[in-house]
Amino acid sequence: MKTVYFTDSSAVEQNALQSLLSFEEQENIGQIAAFPDIHYCSERSIPVGVAFQTTDVFYPLVTGKDMGCGVAYLRIPRADVIRPFDKAKHYRAFEREVHRMTDEGLGGGNHFLSLEESADYLYIIVHTGSRNLGVYMYQENSRLLQLHNPGHEWLPTELATSTYRQEYQRVLAYAVSRRREFVEKTYDFLQRNQYVAAGTPAFADSCHNLLEFGPQGVTHRKGSTQLLAGGEVVIPLSMSRGSLIVKPNPWSTALEQSLWSCAHGAGRQYSRTDTLKVWHSLKKADKDEYRQRFSELLNRQGDFDSSVLQEFDFAYKDTAALLATQPHLIRCDETTPLVTVKFMGV
Repeated sequence: MKTVYFTDSSAVEQNALQSLLSFEEQENIGQIAAFPDIHYCSERSIPVGVAFQTTDVFYPLVTGKDMGCGVAYLRIPRADVIRPFDKAKHYRAFEREVHRMTDEGLGGGNHFLSLEESADYLYIIVHTGSRNLGVYMYQENSRLLQLHNPGHEWLPTELATSTYRQEYQRVLAYAVSRRREFVEKTYDFLQRNQYVAAGTPAFADSCHNLLEFGPQGVTHRKGSTQLLAGGEVVIPLSMSRGSLIVKPNPWSTALEQSLWSCAHGAGRQYSRTDTLKVWHSLKKADKDEYRQRFSELLNRQGDFDSSVLQEFDFAYKDTAALLATQPHLIRCDETTPLVTVKFMGV
């Protein structure tokens, strides 16, 4: 088999497993790595939560329109934190500021910006991507497929010319610049409102939707986080649970098998539709606990919009198994959420 599972393969949802096995049969597909957050994707033939290699061809549309999507953090030492964030006083102003930090905004779905904390640090964490520039590149890739290989999903690697790769890298770099802009402007907001003192916080960025062109072929990451030697990456667990900060274990023999990739989230245990059913089945006391913790996200009717409910912890798999099935990762830190901003418009 071409696939190495960094998760319990028997627990993979059947529609995702079937599409993965079908993709595995294609001759031009090399090694595949599947991670704990693997789930079915109706748009393309391979599920989300995988990385795979090719040599003579590449799949330009496999990462969708949000190529370059990823997660970044700005890490502030606890000694630089002046006081806890006051939701009652500053949440609405903070939310408004986040939504106008860039022209294209955070984006919908599971994209977010949050303040999270651990024992030693305050983190500003943002999950967003390339937005309109990614859409442009997707359209260009569609044009190339229609021109050179209509009816198929792949292109020969010779079409990934130096000019093409430069343009692709421009899209990825734009996504990184957007994430940096979000966290730096948030840091400025916190300083102006006397939540943190001026310092030199650490920045780290990771991408989980990209093609990596190398001398040995092309690594495709579709909802799987790219690992770089010594670099930390964020694995968001859920909006109400926080995040896991990890880095690659240089001594692990599993790094090569993982294609230098890891999970980009805890992985859903319920679909978005089923998550809403679970919410409605909860006891009133349990619902009220969420309402109290995340009162700033309540709508005018005093409840949560579906886009918020779909990201709560009960929608996602238990995090205990994440590191157990990914031995190539080292746990660096784990956070709990303080404040979360999401786009909840239409």
